[in-house]
Amino acid sequence: MISEFVQTIAGWLTPHEGQFLYKVALKVKNLQGVIVEIGSYCGKSTIYLASTRQKVYAVDPHQGNVSGGKSKPTYKQFQANLKRAGLEEFVIPVVKTSERASVSFKHPVKLLFIDGLHDELHAQEDFRLWSTFVIDDGIIAMHDAFCGWEGAGDVATKYIVQNSIFGEIGVIGSIIYGKKGKSVGIFRIKRLCDKFVIELCNNIYKSLWIPKRIQFVLVHRFLRIFLLNEFTSFL
Repeated sequence: MISEFVQTIAGWLTPHEGQFLYKVALKVKNLQGVIVEIGSYCGKSTIYLASTRQKVYAVDPHQGNVSGGKSKPTYKQFQANLKRAGLEEFVIPVVKTSERASVSFKHPVKLLFIDGLHDELHAQEDFRLWSTFVIDDGIIAMHDAFCGWEGAGDVATKYIVQNSIFGEIGVIGSIIYGKKGKSVGIFRIKRLCDKFVIELCNNIYKSLWIPKRIQFVLVHRFLRIFLLNEFTSFL
């Protein structure tokens, strides 16, 4: 399982979300393709993904551009954290912007984790450039999208939650994910229910007339129970 030291690595991924990445990477392990993450920062999410002993393409220019601010360049720290985790052999660092990396990329993708800049322009670009590589039964997940950054949230809602090519959708922490493929029968009903709850929660968070404390209680103490799924963990 994941070493405890991963929690000491700089980054905004929660343990709950990290466990999701580990579990979803295991779920796609027998599919043909590779794992791609857009936005690696210091390697916290990379380590969760690579701990499943699968090839991970980690795309990040490591220039210190982060949503909401600026940090020092991160590539040396990224390499040091991978080495400390003993996972260097499973990770292919792609030290380029998402756009530049996509031009020469040729592999089918079974899991795409989008965690780059969260404004709408960049989030939409990341989805547009990389979603075409994702195979049937593959999964796309976007961080800070559920009741988080409006840009990432709007993109995930439009292109995952409201997109019928994803037969299964869900939420873990601030991550919205979708599995490519059709849903039938009871699974189609569940998808419709999940879609309704996700959109309702996001609308509550965008509301200017509902106090923040009430928003939190409604979403995280009540509505979230309807979004429990196979990847939910109780840490």
